[in-house]
Amino acid sequence: MAPAPKHSPEKQQELILDAAIEAIQDTSITDFTMAKIARTAGLSMGSIYKFVQSKEDIILALACQSFDHFSDAFEKVLNLPLTMPEKILAISLISSKKVQLFEFDYELQSYATNEAVIRRASPMWTAKVIEGVERCEKRFRESMSEEIAAGELKDVPNLCEIVEEINVASWAMTVGYEQVIRIQQTKNIVDGTDSLLAPLSFNDPMIRSLIRLLNSYPWQKLIDDESLNKIEEELTKLQLR
Repeated sequence: MAPAPKHSPEKQQELILDAAIEAIQDTSITDFTMAKIARTAGLSMGSIYKFVQSKEDIILALACQSFDHFSDAFEKVLNLPLTMPEKILAISLISSKKVQLFEFDYELQSYATNEAVIRRASPMWTAKVIEGVERCEKRFRESMSEEIAAGELKDVPNLCEIVEEINVASWAMTVGYEQVIRIQQTKNIVDGTDSLLAPLSFNDPMIRSLIRLLNSYPWQKLIDDESLNKIEEELTKLQLR
């Protein structure tokens, strides 16, 4: 009779990912090895490869954890007593440091969205990442549709189109701006004189542009100084800023 497994599948997954975190912290997001993970986890390479097939799978598995962690904060913001445009703006004002799960979150996000990494990862982990993103987008659309249907927007001819338009525009602006800043701040980050973890100020070009975009729609209440003060207060209560 074959010996019973030393750990349950759930425990093995926990051991592997904990070991992966340690391995990445000891080296980097690109230089860690599967052998190091196996030694740290106290598991055979065979046990490791039952859970992940490559380093790329490890990256996506950790990215799923990081994304789920941020999604919890995202859900809290959507439940705040704010108008919908205020909630959209509040998401961009969350401090990255407050929602950081791993010390290497910045590198993880960049690497996990790299086309080569995604193509080399196994279908299971790629599907998990896609599922997480789609779940987050669905929740955002539902929240926006509910608020708009409740009368937050005036004279909306086509609700679905407006929801999609605001969704794409706000996310594209936020993610695009983050990429621009990453490029601009590379030298400062290397020198240790800047950090992408610092929250955006209300006067940041990104925030000013997003306010201008959101206020171009016929909301019952546009974003103003009172809105900014309320967002600051609510995010601080949640320890997200």
